[in-house]
Amino acid sequence: MRRWAHARLRTSFRISREGGAAAILTMGMAMSGHASQAAMAGDVELGRYLSSECTTCHGAAKSDSTIPPIHGLDQRHFVEVLKAYRAKTLPNAAMQNIAGRLHDDDIAALAAYFAAAKPR
Repeated sequence: MRRWAHARLRTSFRISREGGAAAILTMGMAMSGHASQAAMAGDVELGRYLSSECTTCHGAAKSDSTIPPIHGLDQRHFVEVLKAYRAKTLPNAAMQNIAGRLHDDDIAALAAYFAAAKPR
């Protein structure tokens, strides 16, 4: 199984959450070492896999748009902003909803992917 496949499996269970079994499975996978260490450090391939929802809006974003471009964005800034949306300290209901579904390893992977992506 590819490195990101474990994180993808974990993400799909986390998003669908039917009962407590999904949360227990997610915790068990992370604690048992099945969660990819590369994803924790910002795995670009996992970021590419997760990026489709981001590029729906941000893919066509221009610098003069209300939706900011995120391709080529500094990793640290990307992580800070997504965590602020997740904590609901930045106002934007759509981004709060999306960031609320992401865990730290997902955010790190997305940050690595978009930092490496050529600005559009």
